[in-house]
Amino acid sequence: MARRLPPLNSLKAFEAVARKLSFTLAANELNVTQAAVSHQVKSLEQYLQLSLFIRQPRKLQLTKEGKKLLLELSQCFDQMEASILHLLPQQQRQSIKVRMGSAFASKWMSPRLPEFSQQHPDIELLFNYSQSIADFKDTDIDLCITFGSGNWPAVIAYPLLKLDFFPVCSPDFIDNYGPIKTPAQLHNLPLLHDLNYYCWSRWLTQVGATGVDPERGSILDDSNVLMQAAIDGQGIAMGSNALIYDHLASGQLVSLFDDVFHSDWAYYLLIAKNKHISPSLATFRDWVLNYPEPDRVKN
Repeated sequence: MARRLPPLNSLKAFEAVARKLSFTLAANELNVTQAAVSHQVKSLEQYLQLSLFIRQPRKLQLTKEGKKLLLELSQCFDQMEASILHLLPQQQRQSIKVRMGSAFASKWMSPRLPEFSQQHPDIELLFNYSQSIADFKDTDIDLCITFGSGNWPAVIAYPLLKLDFFPVCSPDFIDNYGPIKTPAQLHNLPLLHDLNYYCWSRWLTQVGATGVDPERGSILDDSNVLMQAAIDGQGIAMGSNALIYDHLASGQLVSLFDDVFHSDWAYYLLIAKNKHISPSLATFRDWVLNYPEPDRVKN
């Protein structure tokens, strides 16, 4: 008996759009045009005879049915990928153990991983999520991506990504608190901080907003939680385009001002100096370092 399924391409297009809440970002991931993705999603909605998205001028949201389908499709695609990997001969699959922080993992690495998996199905990536730098002597971590100054002993530090910071908030926050035209208006608004007050302090100093206390507001020591708090309208956070581009593209967050603080620190890819570089490790290292990125750190 034939399976009653819509075309696979329409399911792939929906899953990508639903995961990113952006037709543009989904099209970039699938390497097709935005029009093609939109057509595939509409054809799926016609096939199902229901709406999967709530389309609004500034943001895209999933309907109840869309959320349910995304959850089930994601599980199916994950199982399909796992099955394909297990069918490969064991000697053809090579594992690489990678450590990185959760914010970089979810906002930079995860959207790009399907491309790497398609290009190199024989390489398994095993991830360990931590903000701390891997102690290559006492762990079996092969590669670490971390944020810092670039000066660490006994490692080769490859510059990867610099960050620029600027205030962001949700459109609903602006609707609730009124238009925010100048930095001086921030003095009585809730500020949100990541780990410490450094970014807010540097940005406020740069724009000359001396009347705003950079240490007022809540600290949330997880960048993903921080951005979600801003999306939920809890306050104004310092965001970096490289890590919140999807929220900006979908309209969940908006930038308040044109002024940008460029951090002296950056993301680096670290490998122990005495590490044997296997072909699979070299492949993954080079893929990360050579991925097109407008904010790539220059040597």
